Amino acid sequence: MISPWRVDEMSNASKHHTDEALRLLRRELARLKSKFKLGQELKLEWTPNIGPKSGEVNGTTIRIYEADLKKALDTLRHEFVEYLLTKDLVAPYKRLINKLISLFEEEMYDRKEKLVERLQELVG
Repeated sequence: MISPWRVDEMSNASKHHTDEALRLLRRELARLKSKFKLGQELKLEWTPNIGPKSGEVNGTTIRIYEADLKKALDTLRHEFVEYLLTKDLVAPYKRLINKLISLFEEEMYDRKEKLVERLQELVG
């Protein structure tokens, strides 16, 4: 049987390891931001062993789920680069699609107004 003192010691060691790993992940994120001079808006959350994914980006938060520090660092780098690519490659498409939608809505409004005028002439 493990004494309560030993459990506390193990708990403190585990907490220290977790704090150190989080510190290293945050330092790596800061290094990536500095190196690329991009992604300053990104934040980091590390919740090891949660979910089937290694990591993901939700909005401006990189979430890392890997418990192993080396894998967590690799995942952080992957998610950071993927975020930058997605942001720079997808954003122009979104602007284009939104512009097309806006033009289409204007066209439909004009057509509807012309149809309403014609129908109104028939009724009146």
